[in-house]
Amino acid sequence: MHLVFWQPIPSFHQEGFLCALARADWVDSVTLKYESELPADRRQSGWRDGNFQGVKLEQIRTAELPGNTDAHIHIFTGFQTHPMIWAAFHQLPRVAQCRRFAFAEAPECIGWKGILRRVKYQVASRRIASRLDGILALGQLGVDFYRSVLPNSVPVHEFAYYDVRLSALSQSDLPKASAGNDQPATNNQQPATPYCFLYVGQLIRRKGVDRLLRSLAAVPSREWTLEVVGEGSEKAALQQLGSSLGISEKLHWHSRVPSAELHAYYQRADCLVLPSRWDGWGMTVNEALRYGCAVLVSQTCGAASAAPESARLPKDARLWPESLAAKIDGGVLGASARAANQQSVKSLSGEAGVERLKTILSAN
Repeated sequence: MHLVFWQPIPSFHQEGFLCALARADWVDSVTLKYESELPADRRQSGWRDGNFQGVKLEQIRTAELPGNTDAHIHIFTGFQTHPMIWAAFHQLPRVAQCRRFAFAEAPECIGWKGILRRVKYQVASRRIASRLDGILALGQLGVDFYRSVLPNSVPVHEFAYYDVRLSALSQSDLPKASAGNDQPATNNQQPATPYCFLYVGQLIRRKGVDRLLRSLAAVPSREWTLEVVGEGSEKAALQQLGSSLGISEKLHWHSRVPSAELHAYYQRADCLVLPSRWDGWGMTVNEALRYGCAVLVSQTCGAASAAPESARLPKDARLWPESLAAKIDGGVLGASARAANQQSVKSLSGEAGVERLKTILSAN
């Protein structure tokens, strides 16, 4: 079986999954075809080159004809927004010997633009439905969206970003906890160390950091801090919001950090919060769990379905202060809690992704 992935760029977030596929005994070859090299803005935001050991890397050629045998499976990402991927998809005949899947996040569906985008996707999806053998949809968010725009004849399978290599998981990734950190705080005794929340990502409206600041300001009589790592057009406004809410002294702002250095922030934090109004996935959830950090995720993130129910923020943001207070009352993370969080990320490992894809292909 020859697996060919068509993607806009060679993202390091896919290396664990693709390398695990290349090692699988039921796979003959894995090829990653990409439209362009990693762009400068991604590098500036901390992205690095991927290490795709065992995977063939090939830049897409103009008018490239994909392999069309029953041993080929093509998995397309971004083919409606990237012309060379779209062209390769259409090079295949309507009735092909190979199998064709789309690997897709749910697009942003907020406000009137979201309504128009949904209509656009519905029209486009129905036009190409007869050429698809299925959709690998990112999270339940993706499943719900693509099930709503595609005819029932196209299977929609829940999938994830399976980026962690099991061989890379190590207890050395976990910080050494201080004695007593496994004990929860009580109403009568505040912890000696304030509970540390963390946000990593762009500072733009869609990411919902303003909602997080307002919710934290509404948490009564608790000791906490928030580390904010990232840049964006809303940074100055968010800093002003923190000041107007009277919580500036609890907020610590950091610029962009290279991906190789983010582990230090996850290791220091007790809980990563992803408060997005919309996020197709949310890779910081995978990253935080790898380093033993707890997570709280809004339900409009694809990664929410990979988190336990207790880690999903209520749909109504007015209830978020209760969730944040409950985390603080649970106490700063101890060694056993961090180890349990790290174990939970195994469900997002490259090896787990290989088994998930094998199950889908066997049933399809």
